[in-house]
Amino acid sequence: MENKEEKMSKATKELAERLDYINAEMEKLRDNTDQESEWRFMELGQEHCDLISSYDWYDEKFEENGKKGLKNVKGEIVVPAIYDNFGMPGLYYMNTSCVPAQLDGKMALVKRDGKGLPTTEFSYHYIEPIPYSMFYAVWQADDMKHFALMVGGEVITPYEIENYGCPCNDAIPLYADGKSGLLAYGCGIVYVKPEYDEVYDEGFDSDFIFVKDGKKGRITLEDHRYITDEEFASLSEEEQDALHDAGFVCSYDDC
Repeated sequence: MENKEEKMSKATKELAERLDYINAEMEKLRDNTDQESEWRFMELGQEHCDLISSYDWYDEKFEENGKKGLKNVKGEIVVPAIYDNFGMPGLYYMNTSCVPAQLDGKMALVKRDGKGLPTTEFSYHYIEPIPYSMFYAVWQADDMKHFALMVGGEVITPYEIENYGCPCNDAIPLYADGKSGLLAYGCGIVYVKPEYDEVYDEGFDSDFIFVKDGKKGRITLEDHRYITDEEFASLSEEEQDALHDAGFVCSYDDC
């Protein structure tokens, strides 16, 4: 028997209005500490999770006069029909602010606000939003193997990254040429080039550990300097205290 992937049903205007209501009620209850409010918050939170996991909340393309636009699940125009095509559309429940749009063979980010004005130049071959983050991967036509990272309309890394992992602990794992790096954004934005054999942390409240040539080390927040554990141990107590005070690249709760 042939297995066919089941397609999620499209979210409706009524479901979107229910989601809006849940969000508003949860916001009202957020700072309440009585047991009844906490139970209600958890109940609404579960319904929120069930709704977003059970339906397709992506914007849909529509066409007018040979151009394409986007409508959200309520049928509201979030980008008018003024572009040739789009990359990944926005999600209703993420309140996506920008989406990748294509015009004359080039891509840019455009506002998802009903007007659709560009926030970047149409100078990229492809733009991909990195899930659950404010960052985008951007490619140029002359090198589709490597990409850079963009945030706020600004490219913040060289075009030297080949792949990325799922954001976790306010950091995005990055990979190139069999090596690992990181984009940490819990304590400001710190880009660590993929040149390490391994990068890991031990969860919240810990520094990221960077392994290179068999040696473990950390990277300073102040000047992004790699210091091996051996080098750190050789410093004076005052120097170690100064580095601890300045901080290392870390998971959010440790900053």
